[in-house]
Amino acid sequence: MAFSDDEITQIAFQEQERRAREHQEYMAQQEAERQARAAEEQARRSAEEPHSGPTW
Repeated sequence: MAFSDDEITQIAFQEQERRAREHQEYMAQQEAERQARAAEEQARRSAEEPHSGPTW
């Protein structure tokens, strides 16, 4: 059974919306991971003892 032009348009629009939503979710996840890495790095750096000078 063939789809009508309206059905094809609706399917294409729904697919476009789904892809846009998935992309937004992916970008939000990437940003959250980036922020978590930055916070972890900041915590690690703040826990380090300051350098006391030459070690030789």
